[in-house]
This record gives sequence, C-alpha cells and structure tokens, in this order.
Amino acid sequence: MVKNFCFIILLLGISLRTFSQGCSDAGFCSVGALKNISLFEQPKHQLDLGLNFGYGEQKTLTYNPYVQYGIRLSDRFQIQGKLTATYATGFLGTNTNIGDLYGIATYTAQKNSVNDINLIGGIKVPLTTANDKGSNGFALPLDYQSSLGTYDLIAGINYVLLKHFEADAGIQLPIIQENHNTFFPDDYNETRIKYFPPTNQLHRQLDVLFRLGYYINISHSIILKPNLLAIYRIGSDSYKNRSGVTSILSGTGGLTLNEGLNLTKQFKNHNQLEILYAAPSVSKRTDDGLIREWVLNVQYSFAF
Repeated sequence: MVKNFCFIILLLGISLRTFSQGCSDAGFCSVGALKNISLFEQPKHQLDLGLNFGYGEQKTLTYNPYVQYGIRLSDRFQIQGKLTATYATGFLGTNTNIGDLYGIATYTAQKNSVNDINLIGGIKVPLTTANDKGSNGFALPLDYQSSLGTYDLIAGINYVLLKHFEADAGIQLPIIQENHNTFFPDDYNETRIKYFPPTNQLHRQLDVLFRLGYYINISHSIILKPNLLAIYRIGSDSYKNRSGVTSILSGTGGLTLNEGLNLTKQFKNHNQLEILYAAPSVSKRTDDGLIREWVLNVQYSFAF
C-alpha cells in the first residue's frame, strides 16, 4: 500500500508540473472500455452526465458537456451511445455548438479472477462540418469548433490482469472526411493567430492508442487509477491552400504522451462519481484543436 501511494504522489507531481502542449484525443480514449473499466458490479442500465474542462492553445478554454447511455444486453455484451457539445472561449471570441454522436459496442471475451478481456468497436458521426464563424465572419480555428467533421471507425482491446493491471490498445480511423473548415490565419489581424495553423478542408490521418494503468482499491467503494496514455498519429495531416493545392502540415504526425489519474466513487444506490485529470508530457505539433495543457473531466452516473 505504501508503494502504491508513493506511485500516486509521483504521478501527480509529474502531471502538475507539466505545462507543455499535449493531451490529444479525437474521441476514442474517452469512450467505453478504452476510457475506464468499472471494477464495481455493473448495472443493466447506466446514464452518464459529464463535463470536460480543457485549457488549450493561447489560453483557449473549452467546456464539453456530454450525455451517455449504456445498456448491458447480456453478461458479455454492452452497447453505449454518447452525444457531445462544446462551448469554447478565447481571444477570438466564443462559440457553442453540438459536437459528435458515438455508438460503441463492448464484448467481454473473458472475465475471471485472473484476466478480463474486452473488445471494443464503434463509430463516430459528426453533427457539424467544423466551420463555425467568428464575429468578423471568418472561420474559427478548430480549437473553437465542436467537431472535426469526420466519420470515424473505432476499434480496440482492453485487458485487465488480476483486477489491477490494465493495458489498452485502439485505433481511430477517419473513413469519410467532411471537414469543411475554411480557417486561414491571415484572415485575422491579431499576432497570436500565428499559433493556429491553416486548416482549410483539413484531412486527418489515423490515430493509434496505447494505455497502461493500475487500479488501486482505496476502500470498498473508491478506486484510484494512475495511467499513462500514448496517442500516435500515423502520418501528417494536410489542408488545401488558397490555390486549392494540398499542403502537408509537417510535424502533425507522431507521439503525444499524457499522464492521467482517475478517481471513481460508488455510492450505496450504485450511482458513481468519476473524476479524471490528465496533462501531457510529450507532444507534437497539432492542427486539429485537440491540444490541451490540462484536462479535467467530471462524470456522474445513474444506475438503474
């Protein structure tokens, strides 16, 4: 137990000292078993209400409310639906819009006292084309948009050993690119705009996820999970320049590494409160508005 607490303190120290860019996630590390596996007894129905706070590029603040509903169809099969929205505010103004719709299925391939293996598959459907405008009539950068405008396939595997050690792997593949964003930095007369790359008709590449975590039973109703999350972008993204020619956004491929801490509390009525904090330690250049210096997510789940 002493070693466990030392590890927690060390991880928190690393996270709180991290003020670089990082924490990139186009959706797949925050859905289903790729986000968090509850070691408590699972209800047949669960309604999740959550709010994600993020501090991004040039002090852009994002507030992402979401609602998620899950139903357990059998001991091995569960489906979930999730709807997101975004309120973003920064030096370019504010923007509010609905975001994405997720459909996720989880199949428990194995569950015993030694091994838990969960297989995850799903889709992400955008509800906007990522081209909301600012007060000047020009397109806002993707940091202010509520969706990336891509239809994605999501697949992954979650493995838990001895109810403590966790390893995840997953992919998110854009299959239909409906990003109609028309943002160019030179449309704005503002020096800070140079930190936002042009994203006119952005074309995203495949993301791969790896996560390692450790579940710590603080009490019979409280579980703590320190974790390391790596997201690797396969290849660089591209956009259309003003001449309509495809241009590569160099440096947008590569690794983002984040440290995180999940705290889950189950109440006597089987409802749950989950708090997640994450911050980056290794990051790449970004064009999709997903970089955050830190993220805080609060979720309350109703079991019935």
